[in-house]
Amino acid sequence: MIKKKQLTLLIVISVLLLILVAGVTIGVFASDTTGNDEAQVDSSSIFESISSLEALEAGAIDGDELLSMNGIDKDSDSDSQDTVSKDVNVAISLRSIQNDLKIKFTDSATDRLIINVDFTVTVASGDKTFTYSDSDMDGIIYIPHVDAGEYKVFLSDITSGGVNYSADRSQIITVSDAIVYAKVDVADEIKTEAEINVAEEDTKVQDEDETTDITAKVEAGAEGVDDAESYDEDISDEAEDLLAQIESETNASEEKKKIEGAVSGTLTAPAIATDPQYVSAHSGVKGIDVSKHNGNIDWGAVKASGIDFAIIRCGYRGSSSGALVVDPLYLQNIIAAQGAGVSVGVYFFSQAINEAEAVEEASMVLELIKNYTLQMPVYIDVEKSKGRGDAISVEERNAVINAFLVTIKNAGYTAGIYSNKLWFENRISTGLFLDYKIWLAQYVDIPTYYATRYDMWQYTSKGSVPGIAGNVDMNVIK
Repeated sequence: MIKKKQLTLLIVISVLLLILVAGVTIGVFASDTTGNDEAQVDSSSIFESISSLEALEAGAIDGDELLSMNGIDKDSDSDSQDTVSKDVNVAISLRSIQNDLKIKFTDSATDRLIINVDFTVTVASGDKTFTYSDSDMDGIIYIPHVDAGEYKVFLSDITSGGVNYSADRSQIITVSDAIVYAKVDVADEIKTEAEINVAEEDTKVQDEDETTDITAKVEAGAEGVDDAESYDEDISDEAEDLLAQIESETNASEEKKKIEGAVSGTLTAPAIATDPQYVSAHSGVKGIDVSKHNGNIDWGAVKASGIDFAIIRCGYRGSSSGALVVDPLYLQNIIAAQGAGVSVGVYFFSQAINEAEAVEEASMVLELIKNYTLQMPVYIDVEKSKGRGDAISVEERNAVINAFLVTIKNAGYTAGIYSNKLWFENRISTGLFLDYKIWLAQYVDIPTYYATRYDMWQYTSKGSVPGIAGNVDMNVIK
């Protein structure tokens, strides 16, 4: 009985052992199978990636598609990436004419002004430091009213538009109280009309006769009388009486001239042909002055018509911003005129308000004429513009004119000044400039300017010359 129970227990134990061995065997097999499956998945992923890269290289898919296929959101990832930048080495150039400082920022690789970047500089002198910003982002910081002394200029590094701007070193300049009338470098400051608002900058009054006596301008509401000067509408009773007397005498004179065959100071036939004063005033070498306003010119036809010389506008300073602007037809005119055998000079319409700006204007002219031989003078044109140059005093205007003329003369050219009778008599101390050429504008048959001598006379703005469409200024050299 006992032996039978022992046998049964042995059989049960044997069966349990068999089940345990079978379970272990099955678990090991299952584990091997899972590992093989994972290996297959990993291997499949690798081959898929290689295939995608090959497709990208072959152009079958683009980079965005590849990122998307691998579960990467391009837009969200870009937020964590820095903007790709480049480095620009900034060259700092310093210029001082008299008690001022101009700082220019140029790309050392291109030598061009860097615009649209708000540069900041520190200017140090002794134990004092000042900070300035290029707020209008034109590549230039101009500081007027600077005391004489030595200044060091440091540029603050800046990143703008994904570009890093920095300068290798600081620059040093000595500012002086004394002005030197010599050419300064303004080549990178000269603008074309495409870079400015022409309507605001080129405002010289065209075809308005401001060349006659001042009494013709002193009327209530008369255009052309500067409010800033003594000819305002709110005048005293004594002044009104004086103007009334002048007007009465003028009217009486006009009536007398009508009787004698002259109208408003302009002679009429047959007196023109025989009047000795008229013949004397109009005797001399005939020429014209031109600018962009005269359009394209046939200079061969101009020469053939008997015109011997031309004074060509090379540029102007903007009436509003003060920008230095080249006349868009200057180069075309000077090359073609000289090619046709016409003697050439140039003029610059000034809007300078101080000596430093006048030296800059003269420097621009010298830059523009350096490749040409002039037979005629270089003139500064000073007259009404309805701009920044109108408001300065007579003393300031004299200083501007002198600075321009001396700078041109020091460069070896003949210099002169152009203006009208009204300005020569009232807004310029013309007697100070008798060492230079005087170019008078007065649109009458016989000039009535006697304050000083004049060397050339612009007698009309409505002349007609073959080769030029429309009116043209006519001149005669005495």
